[in-house]
Amino acid sequence: MDILIWLLISIIIFFIWVIVFDTSRFTLSSYEFESGKIRKNVRIVFLSDLHCKMYGEGGTFLLEKIRELDPHLILIGGDMITAHPGKGTEKVEGFLKELNKSFPMVYAFGNHELRLKLYPETYGDTWEKYTASLSEAGISITENGVFSLEDTGLNVISFSADRSYYKRMKDTEMDPSYIDETVGKPDASKYNILLAHNPIYTESYAAYGADLTLSGHLHGGLVRIPVPVSRKKIEEGAHVMRGVFSPKLSLFPKYDAGLFDINGRKVVISRGLGSHSIPIRIFNPGELVVIDLKPTGGV
Repeated sequence: MDILIWLLISIIIFFIWVIVFDTSRFTLSSYEFESGKIRKNVRIVFLSDLHCKMYGEGGTFLLEKIRELDPHLILIGGDMITAHPGKGTEKVEGFLKELNKSFPMVYAFGNHELRLKLYPETYGDTWEKYTASLSEAGISITENGVFSLEDTGLNVISFSADRSYYKRMKDTEMDPSYIDETVGKPDASKYNILLAHNPIYTESYAAYGADLTLSGHLHGGLVRIPVPVSRKKIEEGAHVMRGVFSPKLSLFPKYDAGLFDINGRKVVISRGLGSHSIPIRIFNPGELVVIDLKPTGGV
């Protein structure tokens, strides 16, 4: 019995150590895509789900890594802040302002930004103060919009789904026409990057026509574990490591993290950089994503 008790204590200590370790660090994931619609090499850093997490004082460690990568553009997929009554956003504001001094950015909504905006009776004037502070620094948060980078051949489409698409314990289908109605049809002559926070609707994003979709929201499934996958499935793009939980309180979400290819449409889902409510990450550190886009046959 004593051995079992000590074994149980050891297992608990081990997982506490893993949680502390994984919630205190981030890893780098790199992707490279080519297209004839891309006119020149473009390096993008994608940030998602920071949730007010600071790596070092004022986010120093994260800032240093981004500067080292030297991107042409920062794309933000939402949930940089956490919607919680009384929770401040000053640290995130300072981090984004410092980042904006060196790199242009497009900042799209996540469900936490949307929540702050929709429910002032709960969150007071946090949304107004946050957006005003960033606006003064030349940073805008865009709920829905299209940003054309003419010299590169890229269009960045910022898409924010209605709150009904974030309901827990309820499956809501998204017709691609809903995206058309919200942000317009994609320009087929451009390489279209869709910033769409919730990856549950990944197949709808691909059907909409985005060449590349960038999502987050699931935090990698909080806990990541290996699952049995056949060699054939791996060759077809199946993932060995899978996230266990989704915000809808379902198990093993299909689109949890990493790269997915849906009929030639690429989708990259970030594990995010922070956490909220209960800060749990097990075998699932934060993730910084860098993407290199190149013309077909380019150097």
